[in-house]
Amino acid sequence: MCRAVLSGPVGGVVVNLKALLAACLGGIGLLFTVGTAMLIQAEATGRLHGQITAKLDALAQQVADKLDRGMFERWRDMQIAASLDTIRSPTASADARRAVVQRLQDTYPHYPWIGFITPDGILQASTGRVLEGANVSARGWWRNGLERPYVGDVHEAIVLAKILFPGDPEPPRFVDLAAPVTSETGEVIGVISAHLSWAWAAEIERSVLGEMDPAREIEAMILSTDGTIILGPRPLMGRKAADPAAAGSTGAATLVWPDGPEYLTSMASTRGYRDYPGLGWRVVVREPAELAMQPVSALRNRVLAWGAAVSLLAIGLGYLLAGWVARPLQAMARSVACAPLGTLPDLPAGRNYREIATLSNAIGRYAAGYQLADQELKTSLREKEILLEEKTALVHEINHRVKNNLQIMLSLARTEVRHLPEGDRGRRRIEALSSRIEAMGRLHERLFASGGLGRVDLADYLRALCDAIVAVNGRPGVTMTVEADPSPCRLDLAMPLGLLVNELVTNALKHAFPGQRPGRVTVSLRNEGQGMVLRIADDGIGCDGASPSGGIGSTLVRILARQVGGTVEFATSKGCIATVRLAAPGQAHPAGEYTAHNPVPA
Repeated sequence: MCRAVLSGPVGGVVVNLKALLAACLGGIGLLFTVGTAMLIQAEATGRLHGQITAKLDALAQQVADKLDRGMFERWRDMQIAASLDTIRSPTASADARRAVVQRLQDTYPHYPWIGFITPDGILQASTGRVLEGANVSARGWWRNGLERPYVGDVHEAIVLAKILFPGDPEPPRFVDLAAPVTSETGEVIGVISAHLSWAWAAEIERSVLGEMDPAREIEAMILSTDGTIILGPRPLMGRKAADPAAAGSTGAATLVWPDGPEYLTSMASTRGYRDYPGLGWRVVVREPAELAMQPVSALRNRVLAWGAAVSLLAIGLGYLLAGWVARPLQAMARSVACAPLGTLPDLPAGRNYREIATLSNAIGRYAAGYQLADQELKTSLREKEILLEEKTALVHEINHRVKNNLQIMLSLARTEVRHLPEGDRGRRRIEALSSRIEAMGRLHERLFASGGLGRVDLADYLRALCDAIVAVNGRPGVTMTVEADPSPCRLDLAMPLGLLVNELVTNALKHAFPGQRPGRVTVSLRNEGQGMVLRIADDGIGCDGASPSGGIGSTLVRILARQVGGTVEFATSKGCIATVRLAAPGQAHPAGEYTAHNPVPA
C-alpha cells in the first residue's frame, strides 16, 4: 500500500483546506454577528433614545404643569382670602383676622407664614403672631401687593428662618404671595401675604417621579429664569445649568453636567395657568445616559454571545465540510503520487460531487495525453539518436580520410623537397606549403580526438599547432609560449585562424631573430568583453610598419583575415606584435578587427 507524503510547494505558504474553510465560515459568522450587533445597537439606540426622551419630555411637562397648577391654586388662595368678609371689613379686629389666616395655614401646611398688613406697612395679624407690629413697608412683596395680586420668585428667608426654623442649618426658601384687600367701597385697606415653602415644589417633584423605577436614577430640577438651579441635587443647587442655552430652551438633549457623566436631559417651561402669569421656571428631568441605554448594551451583548456561539458552531461545521470536500482530492493526490512513472494513475470515481468527477476525468485525460506524448517523444528521440550516431560516424570517417589525404600530401611534398637543392625558391615554397598542410592536419587531428561534430577547443589546437611549428622551424635560443583561454570554436573559424597563426609564427621564427639572436615568441588568446583577442608577439628586430605586398604569404594572411571578418596592419614596438580582435568564436562569420604587427614576407 502506497503511503506517499504530499506536500505543498517549497518556499510557499501551504494552507490546510480544513483550517481555511473553517476559518472562513467562522470569520463570516463573526463578521455577520458583529455587523448585526452594530445594526441592532444603532437601531435600538435610536428607538430607545426616542422612547426615553419622550418619557422624560412627558415627565418634564407633567412637573411643569403641576407647578403651574399648584401656583395657580396658591395664587387663588390669596385672592380668596382677600375677599373674606373678616379680612376686608375695616372694623375687623386683629384677633379676627389672625383667626382667618391661622385657619388658612392649617388648611395648607406649606404656608410657613401668613399675615395681614395695613396700608401703612404695619403687620397687624399673622400666624403664630410672628413679627406682629413690625413695619414691613420695605418689602417688595408688600409694595407689589398693594397694586395687584403678586407672586415672587424663590428666595431665602433670612429673618423668618431664625424664628420659624431655628434648628435648621440651611435657611429655608420661600415663594412670596400677596394680594390687595379692598373694602366694599373699593378702598385698599391692606395686603394679605404668605410665604410658600419651597418644599412644596419638591413634593410635586416626588409625586411625579415616585411612579418611576428608583433604579433608573431619574432626577428632576427646577431652573430660574436665568438658568440657576433652584431645586435639584444638592451639589448643583445655586449653579447654572449644564448648557447655558438649556436655561432658555425646551426639548430633549444629551448634556454633560458638572456632577457626573452624560445625561439624557429633557426641559419644559412653565407658562402659567388661567390668570396666573407664571414665573418662567424651567423644569429639567435627566437620566444617566449609560444607565438609560443599558438595555441596548445588554441586547448587544446577548447578540454577540449568541453570535460567538454560532461562529464556533460554524467553525466546527466548516471543518467537517472541508474534510468532506478534501477527502476525494486527497485520494486523487495519493493515486497520482503512488502511480509508477510513465503509467496512468488509478483515479477514484469521484462520487462526492460533480466538480470532483469533472476534475478526476480531466486529470485522467491529461495523464493519458501526457503518456501518449511521452511515448511519441521517446520514439522521436531514439530516431534522432540513431541519426546522430550515423552522422557522427560519417563525420569521423570523413575527417579520418581527410587527415590521411593531408598526410599523403605532406609526405609527397617532403619527398619533393629532398630532391631540391638548398636555397632554391621552389623548395622554400614547397616547405611553406608543407607547413600549411601540417596546420590543417593538426586541426583535423584535434577534431578527431575531441569526438565533437565540427567543434574544437582553440586553446588546445593552438598549443598543438605551435608545438608542431617549433618542431619544424624552431631554433636554439628562441622559445615559444602559448597562453590561451579555453574557447570552443567551429571548424569554419578554427581553420583560417590556424593558418593565420601558422603564417605569423613561422614568419617570426624565420625572420625576427637573424644570426644566432635569442628571443621569445608569445601566442595569447583571451576572452575580453564581447569577443576574443588573439596576439602573436616577438621581441626580435622589429619591422618598419609597412604593409607587405606581393608574395604568397602576405596574400594568404590578408585572405584569411577577410575570411574571419577582419583586416591586418603592421607596426612594431620592441619587436613585432600582431593583434586580432574578433567576435565570439562560436559564430560562423564573426565580425572583428584584426591588427598584425609582424610583416609577412612574400
